Amino acid sequence: MFKIRLGSPEDFEGLLEIYKELQQRRAAAKPEYFKQNLSPINAQDLSEIIADDRKRLYVVEKAGAIQAFTIFKGEKQEETALYKERRIIKVEELYIKQDQKYKGIDQYLFEKIKKFASSIQATEIELELWEDDLEMIDYYEERLELIPKTRTMVFPISSLGGE
Repeated sequence: MFKIRLGSPEDFEGLLEIYKELQQRRAAAKPEYFKQNLSPINAQDLSEIIADDRKRLYVVEKAGAIQAFTIFKGEKQEETALYKERRIIKVEELYIKQDQKYKGIDQYLFEKIKKFASSIQATEIELELWEDDLEMIDYYEERLELIPKTRTMVFPISSLGGE
């Protein structure tokens, strides 16, 4: 069985191993954005995440080893002439080791995020995904019942070929 708890500085080594797996997958899928990096997080980064009152880090342990984690933060968007004031949760990371997927960890982890969102009276939870990562899009739509809201569009200047 697995256990979900708040992360701590003592989790650094376990999180580093998972971050390495995550970074390798990102770099293989999107080498134009991500680089191979054997140290994609350092102890100082982790300390800053833990010290930030707006952020939460949850880790999932099984037999004493970290199998998954999420980092998310609460944000308040002020009312403007165009928008209503609202509170949202932005999920920065939600990663489950490949060999642990489809075992329910994701759903329990997402429940923690939903409970936190409810506690701060957030109206939405946002998670950004790469548009062409159809496997993950299907995964999150099916398993966590997330729905698309917006789409970010880009034009890569490198495609112009220079002057």
